[in-house]
Amino acid sequence: MSFIERKDGLVTIKPGIDIISSQCESLKQEFLEIINSGEKKIVIDLSETEMIDSSGIGLLISIRNSLSNNGGGEIELINMSDDLCHLFKVMRLDNHFTIS
Repeated sequence: MSFIERKDGLVTIKPGIDIISSQCESLKQEFLEIINSGEKKIVIDLSETEMIDSSGIGLLISIRNSLSNNGGGEIELINMSDDLCHLFKVMRLDNHFTIS
């Protein structure tokens, strides 16, 4: 289970694990609960995430699309390792997510 903090219209979620296929279903439920509660700004703290596989990338894209389909919003990825930043840039995902 992820650490989730809600404050002033901003939700910060810290998965605390690698975002890989075996974790995607539980993470998806956590994200959908956040989106369905009407939140529009989601920050994902990846400080403890070392790896994101293809299922994890698919999950993040799906969550972004769900947020867009629910009236819009923004996902910001923070505290990414250099390797994950490079992966997102190579895949041009930095055009779809705010990365800081």
